[in-house]
Amino acid sequence: PLEDRDLSLIAPDVYAAEWKWDGIRVQAVNDGGAVRLYSRTGEDVATAFPDLAEAIDVEGAIDGELLVGRSDGGQIVAGTFSELQQRLNRKAVTVKVAAAYPAFIRAYDVLVDGGEDVRALSFRDRRVRLEALVGRSLAKRIDISPFVPFESVEELAEKRGQPPEPIIEGLMLKRWDSVYEAGRPKGPWFKWKRDPYTVDAVLMY
Repeated sequence: PLEDRDLSLIAPDVYAAEWKWDGIRVQAVNDGGAVRLYSRTGEDVATAFPDLAEAIDVEGAIDGELLVGRSDGGQIVAGTFSELQQRLNRKAVTVKVAAAYPAFIRAYDVLVDGGEDVRALSFRDRRVRLEALVGRSLAKRIDISPFVPFESVEELAEKRGQPPEPIIEGLMLKRWDSVYEAGRPKGPWFKWKRDPYTVDAVLMY
């Protein structure tokens, strides 16, 4: 998580900024036609999202956010988290539910491009690989999380407080020169979530 003392590190020539989407973090893997959707805990959830598994038509391993949404003029518009919950914790999904809440992946990064492990490349180079990989998909169930342009950390803070979609819960900041590594190292990537709302209340049950 980004702390106040880290703000001085954030500059557009050092860090890229992306929206942080409120979905399910997944790694989508297509290895010679064998498709798996790994959750954060390492569970393969492909059987719960068969419509999405069938749409992973490019070979490699993609890191991204699983969301539900709809196509609008060729662009995928993300639904709310409550809509995503209609697809969660199901061993199987009906055709009706899959059609009402179609799943897609908003891609953040690429680990394997075709058969090539690209984790040691810089984020800048991996992003180019990711754009090319997603561009080869014909199913159109994968898009790319857009960059958030900024000139200063003050401008970025203002955008963070007024995101364009309610399903956005903050920003991800990634060093352009960072490799893709396991764990949660502080510095190469930062998570800068929106400030929570507060309320004074008495709760009764």
